[in-house]
Amino acid sequence: MAALAVLAIVQNRVLGASAPWFIFTPAIVLLTLFFGTGPGVAATIAAAAFAGYVAASSSHPHLPSSTLWTASAAFCLSTLGLVWLVAALRRALQDSDALRAAREQDHAEAARREAFLTSVLASSTDCIKVLDLDGRLTFMSEGGQRVMEVSDFNAIAGCPWPDFWEGAGNTEARAAIADATRGASRSFVGVADTMAGAKRWWHVAVSPIRGIDGSVERILSVSRDISELRASEDERDRFVRLAENSTDFIGMAGLDGRIWYLNDAGRRMVGLQDADIGHLFAEDFFPPDQADFVATVVRRAVDRQGRWEGNWRSAISGRVKSFPSCTLPFR
Repeated sequence: MAALAVLAIVQNRVLGASAPWFIFTPAIVLLTLFFGTGPGVAATIAAAAFAGYVAASSSHPHLPSSTLWTASAAFCLSTLGLVWLVAALRRALQDSDALRAAREQDHAEAARREAFLTSVLASSTDCIKVLDLDGRLTFMSEGGQRVMEVSDFNAIAGCPWPDFWEGAGNTEARAAIADATRGASRSFVGVADTMAGAKRWWHVAVSPIRGIDGSVERILSVSRDISELRASEDERDRFVRLAENSTDFIGMAGLDGRIWYLNDAGRRMVGLQDADIGHLFAEDFFPPDQADFVATVVRRAVDRQGRWEGNWRSAISGRVKSFPSCTLPFR
């Protein structure tokens, strides 16, 4: 502004120019653009007054004083209008920058969410799949491809998902897809081979994926490998059958010593054929001189070492019998 003011004085003194006002316009525009409306208005008023004063104090025989100040006022009004336009442009630029920054932040947040979900899907041991409404595979998580031993998903993409199931599992899979297309969820347990040919038991949850309008667009299927659990259940069933048919005394108790199972042979040995055993503890099967030993030494040995062996005497029903015993943890 100072340099332009000096230039205006030189213009009037040397060149004899009669209207130095608009030489301030570029500076006013830049001031408004960088600092806003207030500084632009103040600069406009100052420039109009200063230019009018310079012009009035010079020798202008053809421009009366009133004309000079009218010109200053006209400059002031027109420049104020220009200041308003530049201020509006400044606000628009600021809004555009804020919008661009918000959009970049949204993109960055979306990228973080996508990376997080990708990491979760890759880390999950469940087989997470997305099907179309016809039940065809369109997506399988990275973790799911590992558990299903899939080397190339493109080789099975588009295949009918129910075809991977055997027997009743195939029927259940088709029913689950039908329910999902109607907006209902369904779960089932079935057998399906991995792509490497390993037979597995799976617990499957099938649910609809809805779009923005609430209609079902796709289907989500989450399969969990329960083969080990199934095997342990089969083993427990086999153990129970053996225990029930055994002529040995077989009982089970919790870590607190409370009895929760006693086979028929054991019940007969201690005279509890028809009795409720839910209130009994392991110590109750022994005379007082051995009860404390069972509660402390035996149970602690089982907890620490996994077993205890020795000879016990039963004191149930007033009878005392001696028989060998082996105590093992039941997991």
